[in-house]
Amino acid sequence: MIPDSIRFASSITDEKNPAAAAESVLKAVAGQLGGAPAHAAFLFVSASYKTDWEPILRKIRQELGNPLLLGCTGGGILGGDQELEFTPALSLAAAHLPRVELYPFTVSPEDLEEPRGPGFWIEKLGCLPAEEPAGILLPDPFSCDSLSLLGGLNQSYPKMPLVGGLASGGDSPGSTALFLNDQVITEGAVGTLLTGDIQLQTIVSQGCRPIGRPAIVTKAQDNAILELAGLPTTKVLQKLFASLPAPDQALARRALFLGVVMNEQKETFRRGDFLIRNLVGLDPASGALFIGDRIQVGQTVQFQLRDGDTAREDLRRLLEEHSKSLKRPPAGGLLFSCLGRGRDLYGEPHHDIRTIQSCLGETAPSGGPVQTGKPVPIAGFFCNGEIGPIGGRLFLHGFTSSLGLFLPRT
Repeated sequence: MIPDSIRFASSITDEKNPAAAAESVLKAVAGQLGGAPAHAAFLFVSASYKTDWEPILRKIRQELGNPLLLGCTGGGILGGDQELEFTPALSLAAAHLPRVELYPFTVSPEDLEEPRGPGFWIEKLGCLPAEEPAGILLPDPFSCDSLSLLGGLNQSYPKMPLVGGLASGGDSPGSTALFLNDQVITEGAVGTLLTGDIQLQTIVSQGCRPIGRPAIVTKAQDNAILELAGLPTTKVLQKLFASLPAPDQALARRALFLGVVMNEQKETFRRGDFLIRNLVGLDPASGALFIGDRIQVGQTVQFQLRDGDTAREDLRRLLEEHSKSLKRPPAGGLLFSCLGRGRDLYGEPHHDIRTIQSCLGETAPSGGPVQTGKPVPIAGFFCNGEIGPIGGRLFLHGFTSSLGLFLPRT
């Protein structure tokens, strides 16, 4: 009997032969779907595989009932309860989505060469904002102006939940690949919007903790903060550094960030209230601090630190808070995690995905592999940049895990 609600299935493998890897996950996913036709499939493959992907894409779609297929290459691959780094790997998720409409799209570099109004993006994506869509987006890091694209989506679809990540594993234009149905695409972006009986709940773990006190930007230009609370920014930073304990001083030398408050109406700010941005330079002569985004006078900011312990705590706190609000388990999920996380951040493998399973799935004790019960079907990859909403707006992040959870709307 075909199920009347959404159903996800997923599988991951480190089989070295790409055709055999695809065959392995296909068999597992089809078995989990139990005969239900797949309407969407998500495929993430290691960039270390060297193969022609188009025949494999056709085979996957043929055996799953010709679903929409979306995916890309990655520097590491995620699925189930595993994060497979530094090895060939392939992860597949498929979804049975009754009463859900899919709106697949491609974005070319030419689409982003000049500013576009909301009408352009609504016509191109084919979905009206009144349909309250959710979205998945996979840009190429070398040819897609992701900031302009996200700006257009924010303007066209305010507060739309969307997750995704920049394809990874390549070091030059054309070395990463995007997948849309049977096509392999090497520039621009691919994605889909979803409407109907489905909702996308998002968790974006930036893994930072505030230090010092919040301060108002009193002088700025483009991405340069010239003054904080009337003082040269570098002097404020020097004073903060001197006040830190020795361990935090050592951490600040290599993992210091800036948090930009997303809701100025709050009286107090805590972790999760900030959009985290990289520091990209200092100018001692002018006192300016340069960040990886534009900044405006009047915005409130606070310096932040990131390390493995903070990232662990932040992700678990967000997941536990979210799990309390769930009335039913997620049907499935997609996980987009930074290449700088994984073993490099935690000193151990599989951390984020096993934390997700321990909080949201029926799993063995935290830290161990899934042994009994029913884990959340998840697929994903390690990205060159992660996409997810903060404060109701879509942003491009770094050093982040962006998780999208799918549930029925009704």
